[in-house]
Amino acid sequence: MTKKPVKNVTPKLFSNRMLGLVDRDREIKQLMYALFTKEHMLMMGPPGTAKSLFATRAFSAIEKAKLFQIHLTKQTTEEYVFGPLNIVELKKGNLVHNTNDGILTADFAFLDEFFDASDVLLRSLLGVLNERVWLKGSQEVKAKLHTAILTSNYQRESDVTQAVLDRIIFKSEIGEVTQKTKRMKIYKDALEHPDFQVSKIFSLKKLKKFSDLIDNPDSVNFPKYILQTFDVLLQEFVKESKKYISQRTANKSLKVLKVSALLDGRDEVDYKDLEELKYVFCVLNRRMEEEIFDAVYERCVGKAEEEKIVMNDLKEIETKVSTMPDDFEGLSDKEFINKMRELNEYIHCLESMSSPTQKTTSKKDSILTEMREIIADNRDKIFKSKKSK
Repeated sequence: MTKKPVKNVTPKLFSNRMLGLVDRDREIKQLMYALFTKEHMLMMGPPGTAKSLFATRAFSAIEKAKLFQIHLTKQTTEEYVFGPLNIVELKKGNLVHNTNDGILTADFAFLDEFFDASDVLLRSLLGVLNERVWLKGSQEVKAKLHTAILTSNYQRESDVTQAVLDRIIFKSEIGEVTQKTKRMKIYKDALEHPDFQVSKIFSLKKLKKFSDLIDNPDSVNFPKYILQTFDVLLQEFVKESKKYISQRTANKSLKVLKVSALLDGRDEVDYKDLEELKYVFCVLNRRMEEEIFDAVYERCVGKAEEEKIVMNDLKEIETKVSTMPDDFEGLSDKEFINKMRELNEYIHCLESMSSPTQKTTSKKDSILTEMREIIADNRDKIFKSKKSK
C-alpha cells in the first residue's frame, strides 16, 4: 500500500481548544467529516447547550468564507432565505428573486431552529441541500453552498422533514455536560474569556482542494473485501436497529471512508476506517444506536479483519510448504530430519491457530492434509530405504 502526500492539501483539524468549546470532540469530528465531504450536519438538543455557538465558531474559523445565517420560524418565507423579489421584474409580471445576499451565494449556512420552518420552505431547501440548485418558476440558480449546520430543539416528523433529513447524513443529539470537571472548565472559560474570538484555522480554498480530492474517484482505492464487509455491516446494522438508511446515504457514507484513509496517509481503505461509519449511521450520542453499531461492527468487521490476518498467515505457510520437494529420498539424513522437523512445526502451528470463519478452517485443513501426506509418504520411503539396506 502506497502513501499519498496529502498533508499539503489537508486542512488543519478543529479542536475544542481552537473553537473555545468543552466536551465537543466527537461533534467536532463529525463536523470535519461534513466539511470534507461537502455534506450537512443537524444538531438537536435542548436550549442552552451551545449548538448555535458551535456552528458560528466553526464557520468563523474558515478564512475567506461567506456565511448565511438565519433563525427560522413558521413565518419565515422564501424571500428571507433565497432573496427578495426583484421589483423591476415584478412590474413586468416576472417572479424573479435577487439572490445575491441569500443562502444561494453563501459558502456556508447556519439555519437555526430548522424544524420551526414551514413545509413550504423546507421543500424549497431540498434541492439546495442536495443538488445545490434552487428552482422557482422559470428561475434556476446554482448554489455555492459547501456545508450547512442545522440546529433545533426537537425533531419534527412529517413527509417533508423525512425527505430533508435523508439529505443530511450527519446528525447529533447535544446534551448538557455531565462531568463536573468539564463544567468547571466551562465556568472558567466564561469568566476568563467572555469575548473569546475564534482564530482563522484554514482557508476555504484549502478546504475545497481537499474536498475535490475526496470527490476524485481515483484518489482512494476500495478493495473488494472492504466493499463486501461494508455491505454486510450496513445490512446488519439496519436489521438490528430497525433504522432506515437510504441508498443515497449509503453511497455518501463511502466518502467518509475515503476521508478516514487520506487523513491517515493512506490511499486505500482498510478495515479500521469502517468504524468511522458510526458518524453517519448513528445519530451521534443516541446511546442505543451507537451500542447497536458497536456490537454489529465487532461481529462483522472484527471477524472479517481476523479472517484476513489468518488467511495471510496461512498463505505464508502454504508458500513455504510449496517450496519443499515432494520426495525426500535424495536428501541426506540430516536434511531429511530437518525437513520433517520443519513440517511438524508447521503442523503444530496450524493446529494451534484460531479459525474465525469457515473459509479459514477449510484453508487450514487443506494445508494440514497436504503436509501430513508429505510426512506419511516420505516416512514410508525412508523406512523402506533402511530396510533394503
